Amino acid sequence: MVPYILTILCVLVAGAIHWMSPKAYWKATIMSTAVILLFSVAALFIFQASGMLVSEHTGENADFSGQMLTITTMIAFFGFLISLFVGWFLRVVRN
Repeated sequence: MVPYILTILCVLVAGAIHWMSPKAYWKATIMSTAVILLFSVAALFIFQASGMLVSEHTGENADFSGQMLTITTMIAFFGFLISLFVGWFLRVVRN
């Protein structure tokens, strides 16, 4: 459930930022990547605090504090890809 919520959030953020600034493609891509990164990391902490990240096998809460650098890098990379493709799609659709 959590990955689907984060994916929908990322697509909506990238779509909104690229829709508002269609001329500045790379600036909108970088800005939406940064916003996606901030929203995703904040959402991970919110989901952990609310108990949504409980393992189905062990029943323990997820502890990702030691891997935040890896998580942040992966979120930034995939946020960049989502922003790039959503921006390209909106650019093609608008023209």
